[in-house]
Amino acid sequence: MGKIVGIDLGTTTSAISYLKDGKPEIIPNIEGKRTTDSVVGIDKYENIIVGELAKRMIGNKVEEVKRIMGTDRKVNLGNKVFSPEEISAEILKKLKYDAEEFLGEEIEEAIITVPALFTASQKSSTIQAGKLAGLKVERIISEPTAAAMAYGLDNLTQNQKILVYDFGGGTFDVSILDLDEGILDVIATSGDNHLGGKDIDNLLLKYIKSRLNRNDILDEEIKTDVEELKKSLSFVQTASLIIPKYQIDLEITRTELDNLITVIIDKSIECIFKALSEANLTKEDIDVVLLIGGTTRIPIIKKKLKELFGNKIKSFADPQEAVALGASVQAGIKSEEISSEDGLIVTDICNYSLGVSCVSLYQGALMSGVYSVIIPKHSSLPCSRSEVYSTCSDNQKSVHIEVYQGEEKLVSENILLAEFEVDGIPENEAGSESIKITFGYSLNDILEVEAEIVSTGESKKISVEMNKNSSKSKEQSYKNSAYYSDYKTIMEMAEDKLKVVSGINKTKITSILNEMKEALSKEEVDRLKELDETLTDILFEV
Repeated sequence: MGKIVGIDLGTTTSAISYLKDGKPEIIPNIEGKRTTDSVVGIDKYENIIVGELAKRMIGNKVEEVKRIMGTDRKVNLGNKVFSPEEISAEILKKLKYDAEEFLGEEIEEAIITVPALFTASQKSSTIQAGKLAGLKVERIISEPTAAAMAYGLDNLTQNQKILVYDFGGGTFDVSILDLDEGILDVIATSGDNHLGGKDIDNLLLKYIKSRLNRNDILDEEIKTDVEELKKSLSFVQTASLIIPKYQIDLEITRTELDNLITVIIDKSIECIFKALSEANLTKEDIDVVLLIGGTTRIPIIKKKLKELFGNKIKSFADPQEAVALGASVQAGIKSEEISSEDGLIVTDICNYSLGVSCVSLYQGALMSGVYSVIIPKHSSLPCSRSEVYSTCSDNQKSVHIEVYQGEEKLVSENILLAEFEVDGIPENEAGSESIKITFGYSLNDILEVEAEIVSTGESKKISVEMNKNSSKSKEQSYKNSAYYSDYKTIMEMAEDKLKVVSGINKTKITSILNEMKEALSKEEVDRLKELDETLTDILFEV
């Protein structure tokens, strides 16, 4: 039987680990590095290149593909077109190959981690990427849960409330878990799938270009240098960006970076309090705060969290490795290398309410399009729940089932996941025939829906796939754009700035924001780039 490994498939870097003598260990890649850049390129001979070599390439490469997992967006690489799953599979193939070279044995199966707030569609895409890479993926777990497992393995006798602050390259998560003598129970999650270290890089890049007042600089040629500048400012108070090609020799201080990213840090703090509220806890109830993800190395982040939680802050030796280490703990539980009696027992939760559209009372009136929840938010996984509904017209022969995800009272304000038709209902008076709808939610967060005609026993069952075009509101329409994550941070900065500016500046920012939302909903890429540059210039002027 082949080895089971744990994989952190990250936005900017990925890592793979295994159990060695009952303890999780990172497997270095063939270049000798403990993490692999999540970048896929193609050379002039149409050969796929993954990792550090691909990151160094100018053009002909794909970065941050994790941000478009679960979408229909395609990417061009050389003369070929790839899906997000295919690009992610290339990263997984390299991790698998390098690990097999290191271990000297075949790897057949993997536990892959995903952000806590990944949707069913995004998780399904991750599993598909694993299959394309030749890996059996029966289980995926959330990144904060994985990190808590890495911590919990060495603290099995503890009884603690743990808050995991996971600030990675492309996503941000907060999870609150209850560790009770080896039982690790997820009780609340919050976060943002489009907030990460890359957003800080982009803000710093825009700021540097505004300081230089130069339009001839190609972002792709200097962004790696800007990323290294950001990393340097975690260890020194002042660092220089030196790029001979553009005759750039610019000094940036840590204070400048701190001021620039305050809006991002504030958003992460908001997520902390949201998670605490959903868990019915206060910050005083938390015993341990685990910092994971490379972005947590930034000093101002640690400072802000210490102001909130005091000396409860704990970091792993390398915060970028914690998730992969925890994934291998789960792999060890699955392979029984870690005893179920002596090891961890982990439970997870449903991060969104799930239900169907029905005819019901809303604000005193009987109307269609009311959201009926079948699985409430924060239900423990796996779970299976059923509700029974009745026909609403005489001689009704079929029923149209619409499956939604969200927390609002009307389905028009939630996200449509799937829809299907159930035929064969016996003709009868309204309300005389019953339809039993059962939702089954697995630990992989994959939803199966079954609709049964109670009087005949006939049923129809589907596995849910996310419908990308389900949005019915303008707000959701632009947020569902495949390009939304590329412009999200600068738009949020603008919205925050609107709270404190007035007059002509407020009018300008509002106008450009509205234009960007319209361009996003239509996915007008060239127009978006123009508006992004204009908005950035105005914000830095203000």
